[in-house]
Amino acid sequence: MKHRPLRIAGKIHRILADSLQKEVLDPEAWKIIVTNVTISPDLRNAKVYFTSIGSEAERIQAEKILTNNKPFLKRAMARNLRLRFQPEIEFVLDEELLRVEKVEDILDSLKAESKQREPQITIPEEK
Repeated sequence: MKHRPLRIAGKIHRILADSLQKEVLDPEAWKIIVTNVTISPDLRNAKVYFTSIGSEAERIQAEKILTNNKPFLKRAMARNLRLRFQPEIEFVLDEELLRVEKVEDILDSLKAESKQREPQITIPEEK
């Protein structure tokens, strides 16, 4: 990817993260974390990857918050980006963090299981 799309994606990331934390009025918006932004080479389409603190229901709620505030977020982008066309944004749940959590849970359970299986060796005391 060329330098300009990367730079614009970084700007979009900062604008959306700031807008979600400071300007969106929904009280649950603080739980939304923008993890990555990718943009097409022609700067017309942007994918905004996000995750949310909490359960699956809260992640669904976060997606609804983003969808409902999409016009507001696009206006925030238009105020701060100097582009001929504003990119169309698509919100995508970032599955990578969910996979990391699952792997960590599996590793923790394996560690606990291996500790249970370790034979207890007792060394007789000498008199």
